[in-house]
Parts: sequence; structure tokens; C-alpha cells
Amino acid sequence: MTIWTCKGPLAAFGVMLLTACEGGQGLGASSGAAKMAGGVELVAPDGFCIDQTSLEARFAVMARCDGLGAPASAGAAPRGLITVSLTQSKPGSLPSAQQIAAETSLQNVSDVEKGDQSVTFRAQGRIPVGGLSPNQWRGVARMGTQTAGIAVYGPERGEIVSASGRRVLTQLITRSIDASAPAKTTVAQRN
Repeated sequence: MTIWTCKGPLAAFGVMLLTACEGGQGLGASSGAAKMAGGVELVAPDGFCIDQTSLEARFAVMARCDGLGAPASAGAAPRGLITVSLTQSKPGSLPSAQQIAAETSLQNVSDVEKGDQSVTFRAQGRIPVGGLSPNQWRGVARMGTQTAGIAVYGPERGEIVSASGRRVLTQLITRSIDASAPAKTTVAQRN
């Protein structure tokens, strides 16, 4: 089970994350939602956009919208970098925070919350690019037929590596689960 694979030009995103683009000049077209493998509808948290240049069927990078050329959409979102990887869901329960940490060399696991469809926690671990804090939020969630591995990174002493990072992570998970749920059909009854 590898759900934390990072791909793409993360160094460029790290630079963009830490410096923030001026005048709305971002790295690539962005949006707040994307169709992913298995019918998953990935929906970004408030103030974050999905960078379309990073998008693959099973992988996406999100950053604050102003860094991706959509300054009007950033609002008061904290500066941060989010990666999402998808794998086909397997029967059974989701891995625990401790199992994820052991597999991915994370340390100092804290603030664990487990729900029916997700597990979120805070930990310390490797960073994808320089300038980011080793403190990060992690999550795993069932979204439709897929399991998402999510990592939320931010700058040293940044707001997103504090308690507000859980809000960002939870919002991404909740919105994406809701958007990825199969449409309910209603059956008309005859009199």
C-alpha cells in the first residue's frame, strides 16, 4: 500500500508557495475541482486551487489560488501546498495513523482523528522541497472507489502547519467525498 507517492515539479511549487506570485502570474491554469481516476471529483478547500499542470489521473497538487494565477479566489487561505494520490480502494478498514506513519517514515504522530471514511493526523516527516516545515498534516480517505492519500505542507511557522491545517485537510476530504458519491436515483411510484 503506497499512498504517499509525490510526482511532478514540486520544486517549482515550493518556490511559488514561499514567494507567492505577484500580479496573478501563476504557474499554470488552475481550478477548484478536477475529475480523477475512478470517477473521483477532487474538490479543493477554500482559497486553494488545483494546478492543472500537475494533474494526472491519480495525482494532483494544490496551492493557494493567488500563487496559481487566480488572486481573487485566494481569500484568507493560509499559504500551503497539498498533494493528493489515489489508489484503488481495498476491502476492509482504512490504515491507522500509526500504520501510515510507519510505512512513510513519519514521526511524532499526534492529533489523530478517525471517522468512517477518513483518518487525519499531524506528524513530522520529509518535505518535498526546501523551505517547508517538517510538521505536516496527513490524511487518508475513501472517495468513491478510490482511497486518497493526502499531505498538507506549509512554510516554517506557517498557519497551515498549526491547527488550521486540519480544517483545510478536512474540508478537502469532506467536499471530495460528497462530490464523488454516486448520484442517488429516485424511483417514481405509480398510484
